Amino acid sequence: MDATYRRLLGAALGAVLLLAGCAGAPPPPRPEPVAPLPSVSRSPREVALERALGEFSGVPYRSGGTTPAGVDCSGLIQALYQRTGVRLPRTVADQYEAGTPVGRQELRFGDVVFFNRYCQIRGRGPYLAGILSLGNEDEVCHNGIYLGGGRFMHASPRGVFISRMDAEVWRVSYRGARRYLPGDN
Repeated sequence: MDATYRRLLGAALGAVLLLAGCAGAPPPPRPEPVAPLPSVSRSPREVALERALGEFSGVPYRSGGTTPAGVDCSGLIQALYQRTGVRLPRTVADQYEAGTPVGRQELRFGDVVFFNRYCQIRGRGPYLAGILSLGNEDEVCHNGIYLGGGRFMHASPRGVFISRMDAEVWRVSYRGARRYLPGDN
């Protein structure tokens, strides 16, 4: 068989296999993209908050941290708001007390959402809300910033990332929300 003929035959066979879907495994399914948030007019403080969110996205977790080098959940919230000119207390519990309560159906960009996930059982370490019902279920010990569209950004031992409010763990551990931006009550 002539070399040219073999190359043509090989190319033709490859094309047939490719068209038939036999040339390899199908690509893995793509994760469904999160729908972008609608473009809305933002106040100068909200714009500053939006910029700060980009600065902290993907930052590693560091207990007690408040900088892009590493943050914990309340440190993230404090640092984000500090960049808007709003001073917040340092701890989750104090941040919860400082804000104006917001109903779950009234959440909007910049509100802080609070959970009892990662709370400590005296002498036993953290418990996972919804799995164990030990301790004070009304206690707040984790928070994040609401982005809109059912999403919030928070810092956990995995770092700073975005989660969905309707995920089981966050749905069962949700304890409330607070608003801090002046004039947005």
